[in-house]
Amino acid sequence: MKKPAIGVTAYFKVGDVVLMGKYKNMRGAIVAFGKDKWGNPTVEIEPTPKGRKQNRIIGLYRIWRADVKESGVMKQRAAERAPHSRPKK
Repeated sequence: MKKPAIGVTAYFKVGDVVLMGKYKNMRGAIVAFGKDKWGNPTVEIEPTPKGRKQNRIIGLYRIWRADVKESGVMKQRAAERAPHSRPKK
């Protein structure tokens, strides 16, 4: 019996900004959800700087939410900037 991907698609909503691509550095906005011919969940994403670019249909599990990744990067940078205290001898 197959489990539906409803739990995962509840994490994303139409209009969310996500990161896609091999290095997760291309931004896009979710336009629609669907399924491929094997029944796997897919997402249609519109590139953020639209220009002449077309919408892409990719697998649901190949995207990240942009706000989650950016908040993690900001925390990491703040930790790197903070002075480290060393105990005095």
